[in-house]
Amino acid sequence: MIATPHRLEPYAQLPDRYSDRQVAASTVDALGRVVTLLVPPEATCTRRVPPDQRLRYDALVMVMDGTDVHEVDLADLDLHFPRIDSLDSGFVLAAARCRMPSGPPASTFEALEREIPHNALLVGHDGARLTTFHAGDDIQHLITDTNGNIWIGYGDEAAICAQTPANHRRTSSSGTKPQPDRRMTMSMPGLIRWTSAGEPAWYATFDRIGPGSWVDCYALNVGADQTWAYPYTGFPLVEIDATGIRWTRRTPIHFASAVLVDGDNVAFLAADSGPRKIPGHYTVTLTRSQNGPLETVASASLRLPDGTRPCTWARRTVCRGNQAWLQFHDERTWYRIEL
Repeated sequence: MIATPHRLEPYAQLPDRYSDRQVAASTVDALGRVVTLLVPPEATCTRRVPPDQRLRYDALVMVMDGTDVHEVDLADLDLHFPRIDSLDSGFVLAAARCRMPSGPPASTFEALEREIPHNALLVGHDGARLTTFHAGDDIQHLITDTNGNIWIGYGDEAAICAQTPANHRRTSSSGTKPQPDRRMTMSMPGLIRWTSAGEPAWYATFDRIGPGSWVDCYALNVGADQTWAYPYTGFPLVEIDATGIRWTRRTPIHFASAVLVDGDNVAFLAADSGPRKIPGHYTVTLTRSQNGPLETVASASLRLPDGTRPCTWARRTVCRGNQAWLQFHDERTWYRIEL
């Protein structure tokens, strides 16, 4: 069934006073605020340059809640292709790409800890650095929730020196404090839930209920108490709660870039099908399930508020429950779609 085109609505636009800065990262947090990492125009953190040409940079975190704007200064960052979101304690930032250790393996756990890149950073509301941790390479999604979890979805080139999740660690013989196991190299981790202190709490690939393939966490939706993942290669919809995967359902849509969930109703945003894909031409497909596979109910084209189609693919996409926020050619403007 072909439905009326689904129009995006304007959500937020960065104030003009920040027009002299680059947008290095931006998101819509769990409270609906726009969180943006702004850097000087000469910063190289958003460019594909050799490692020896990457410059450290100062940045400004701008949090916009309606007309209220809050600023936090960050100094001397080295995160390449950064991601950002908010936490109760402040903010979490991560470099989407990092160089993993190469050459002979480290002979001791301590030596390995010194080798691996700490490409994630926790900072307070005042910009003070709280801690760093190794979040792995090829980060596609970094989204926090209201419970203090940090959800990181990975692409198909991902690798991480993984630790045992905090709730699976051994207890030492001298006390009750959990002791970390040695790290192991993991490729294609798919999706990891981290604590607000940067500790791994759950790995998708360790959960026996989930799909067999987590090559790429193609789309991720982080709600209040549930999270939904849409992994390649099979593109099922996977629902996750605090204890792990609850269920996996087959979907009729492949290669969607956004998923919206409202009870039994699920909408997928995917590029128009056909051999000639035109940038910005998306279809929103509404599906429904009665405790079984998702089945198509209706589909409609995605339109901008003026009724035209976007002229570029989405630069950034954030999905939370029944809402998704998107940016297109203008990385200072956010639009919203609601199921």
